[in-house]
Amino acid sequence: MVDDATYGSRLFGEDEFVTVVEGCCYVNAEFRHADHIRLAWIYVRRYGARHAEERVAATIRRFAISLGHESKYHETQTRAWLRLVATAQHLTPTVTSFDEFLTKHGWLLDRSALSAFYSGAHLSSEAARRGWADPDQMPFPSLSLGGEFDLMSKAD
Repeated sequence: MVDDATYGSRLFGEDEFVTVVEGCCYVNAEFRHADHIRLAWIYVRRYGARHAEERVAATIRRFAISLGHESKYHETQTRAWLRLVATAQHLTPTVTSFDEFLTKHGWLLDRSALSAFYSGAHLSSEAARRGWADPDQMPFPSLSLGGEFDLMSKAD
């Protein structure tokens, strides 16, 4: 089980959480890494990986802009984490509880997990912040998610 302090959205049902984040009403200080992962997980389950990636990127960017922190939005990190969540969801498609999902894929809580795919210099580049950057360490897992999303494809 995941500790209450791990993610602030634990007290919200999925619909309520999505509504407050999409409405830019979620408390920024409570929007932790695990909450980003939860949002990605909800979107992947609801919309499929391809549409989830576009939706999470738009939602997180809009949220950052609403706080006056557009410069903190990072396109590659947002999309890369979504792709890792989609991979994990593909491996455990019957899991319907976020706590159970985290129990099975606790590595998603490790904020340094992207370092397996990206060097620090590459990921921290301005180009990676503003747009999609392909991994320079090793490629993401290649999975077909019902034929509708290729995790190796570049974001448009």
